[in-house]
Amino acid sequence: MRILHASHKCLPDQRVERSAYIAKNAGHEIIYLGMGPPNPPNLDVFTDIVMLPNINNRQVVTDKKIRKKWAEAVKRIRPDLIHANDLIAAVFSKDLGIPMVYDDHEYWSAQRIIYKNWPLWKRVAIRPFLNIIPEWEKEIVSNFVTITVSEAIAEAHRQYSDNVYVLQNFCLREEVQDLPINPNRSGLAYVGNDFRRKRFSPHRDMTGLKDWVKFDSFSGLPRHELYLRLTDYRYGLLPFKPNPYSKYANSAKTFDYLNCGLEVLMTDVLYEAHGELPFTFKFTSYSEIPEILKQHQPAEPEEIMSYAHRNLVWEAQADILYKTYSLAQKI
Repeated sequence: MRILHASHKCLPDQRVERSAYIAKNAGHEIIYLGMGPPNPPNLDVFTDIVMLPNINNRQVVTDKKIRKKWAEAVKRIRPDLIHANDLIAAVFSKDLGIPMVYDDHEYWSAQRIIYKNWPLWKRVAIRPFLNIIPEWEKEIVSNFVTITVSEAIAEAHRQYSDNVYVLQNFCLREEVQDLPINPNRSGLAYVGNDFRRKRFSPHRDMTGLKDWVKFDSFSGLPRHELYLRLTDYRYGLLPFKPNPYSKYANSAKTFDYLNCGLEVLMTDVLYEAHGELPFTFKFTSYSEIPEILKQHQPAEPEEIMSYAHRNLVWEAQADILYKTYSLAQKI
């Protein structure tokens, strides 16, 4: 089958590439259609990569020429199935007469919280886009097989359709299976560039964390190098303060930590959102972290990695991906 992975963004993208990897290993041909600069992917999974010019959020709603160019590109590619990796790609593709699966990475209606951080003039400029998101989301979920990242998002979407499935933001087993176990670990790590920014995003607020705990943060490293660095640490952090989006979260860094043999300290609402996973610990306030670290007897990294490599990898949920593709072709 010829599968088109479509997005209004550019590569690299971990989730896109990992799901494409799973389908390619099953014998499918994978093409990527996106917008923006033609950056190379991290994984060699695409037979071809087609990039259209970048657009802003206002143009998504107001510029009809963009949709025409998108339709022309899809027609040239001639896919048997479209895997739409965001709401914009799904809306652009919905009337092209091709079976489609909508992969909702973020739950767009709920994640509009991120725009609260933008200056007022920018929020006013994209208001047409922000206002239409719930309408688009309802239409796409109601009419197409939908994948999403957490059970909480799936439950919200199931008010419109029963054809909603969860594929979490796991690692690929191939990316982590040969990592060194390293039992001689110490310290805490955080993956992300949040502490390099002038201020935190509303859904990733960690104000005051450094007053209570010392940790190292990493960003911008190649995946394998990042994973090797993480194997030196005992704990990983997912310490975002609770916000309206927290209950829907499914952070890839959680599964990076676990597959690298780290236990994870998480805000209580994020602990629940991730399904109360083994080797994860919740806290309500940052002041609790020092006591948790003092009292807890760390698990063996080998035990953590063994569990994660069996259960928290894309290969463990491949059958769900295949099922959604099959259903999409029947609807």
